[in-house]
Amino acid sequence: MDLYLVRHGESEIPADAMQSDYPLSPLGREQARRLAERFRGTRIDHLITTPFRRTQETAQAIANACAVEILEEPGLGAVDNGELAVTPFSLRQQRWPEFYANPSPLLDFTLFGGESTQAFFERVTEAFVERIWDRFFLEPVKVVVVCHNETINALLMHILGIPFDGWLYFTIDHTSVSWIDVRYNRPRIRCVNDTSHLGDLSRGHRGVYGGSAPREA
Repeated sequence: MDLYLVRHGESEIPADAMQSDYPLSPLGREQARRLAERFRGTRIDHLITTPFRRTQETAQAIANACAVEILEEPGLGAVDNGELAVTPFSLRQQRWPEFYANPSPLLDFTLFGGESTQAFFERVTEAFVERIWDRFFLEPVKVVVVCHNETINALLMHILGIPFDGWLYFTIDHTSVSWIDVRYNRPRIRCVNDTSHLGDLSRGHRGVYGGSAPREA
């Protein structure tokens, strides 16, 4: 198996909001177009994505270029931010003063009614093992998964056998490609965060999780 973990393109996020389920921005659509051109002519056996507009739109660009059907896997979806996702930035410090008095950079949203670090990691890795790894790792197939920054981080750490504590160790830019293949029945990471298809669009990429207020574009 050749497995390509692809992050979605940039989203159009309104001012004073964070990511919940917004479509691609004009830049994100161009990123997705260039990503699709990278895969054009490649035989993709399975194209898998998550039930969010930003991943669906990115995957659709690949599907159009490669004439492949899109399969949806909710288990690989973005972390559940709870009420944080629907609360404007301007109101958060007032609503959760205890968090902002001692903010944590870790991926844990239980204070806001969302997922814990462990719940997210278990959900993502269980879906990956059941729906992708156990099915395809011994097959001569190409699998493309269009998903999220935190999902790719969790899967890379799972493959490497590194405990996941909610810290995103890998920089995963919009529409970047991380490639894993299988040799002697074991995974081998060939590259991480390859954005060579973006050309000049890869310059000046903005951060994803900054300070105490995660805001994924």
